[in-house]
Amino acid sequence: MTNDVVERVLAHPKYQELHRRRGRASLGFFLLMLAIYAGFILTLAFWPDVFAQPLAAGMTMSVGVFTAVLVAISAVAMIAAYVRLSNKHYDPLIAAIVRDVT
Repeated sequence: MTNDVVERVLAHPKYQELHRRRGRASLGFFLLMLAIYAGFILTLAFWPDVFAQPLAAGMTMSVGVFTAVLVAISAVAMIAAYVRLSNKHYDPLIAAIVRDVT
């Protein structure tokens, strides 16, 4: 019985669409985060002087601290974007698959 349900889900056209859309979105988020984080780490490794500079004359906050906060904020923003994408597009597809298969 369980294998039959799994086979029906895997063969369902909306599951195929869900799988394709999630894969593309996941790859996009991964590549964006990779670029942000790798840029941060590579700058830190090869040009640490950039991160040691103050943001502006007379300021105590360094470029490195500010950039690290931006990296963290970008991660939270990407999580929020994925949750919105999931709620708006993936959850209705999952509900349709469950409705059709059961």
